[in-house]
Amino acid sequence: MYSELTKMEGKRIVIRTFGYFDIFVDGETIPFSCKKAKELLALLVDRRGGFVTTGDAISYLWEDECTEKRTKDKFRKVVKELRKTLNAYGIERVLHRVNQESRIRTEHVECDLYDYLEDEEKHKKLFKGVYMTNYSWAENTLGTLLNQKE
Repeated sequence: MYSELTKMEGKRIVIRTFGYFDIFVDGETIPFSCKKAKELLALLVDRRGGFVTTGDAISYLWEDECTEKRTKDKFRKVVKELRKTLNAYGIERVLHRVNQESRIRTEHVECDLYDYLEDEEKHKKLFKGVYMTNYSWAENTLGTLLNQKE
């Protein structure tokens, strides 16, 4: 039987955070039909494998809306779209959801941010002072990276 994990083995998943956020599978950029699904994935990457609650994700993705039933319904649709997109590329296992919390399984991806944080000296050419410019909430991490660089 062809398991999900076996399908993912051999697929090279690369995530770019410096500059604009993008994810590549075997060199091909994954297109997202839902911008919020891509942003949710970016948020999970930013959290470096830590769990993000539904409430926290909603507050980042819909900064100007209160957490109400309608927003929670939107969030459920975003998670469904994210799963659908990842599944289409055979990499659905990078997303881990438990009890209304989500995280990315960092062990399945290559990521410029993770490489840089692991060995700044070796990967210093990766970071040129720009981080996930698509998302305002990423400014917190950018500030930390810039302070760390000084």
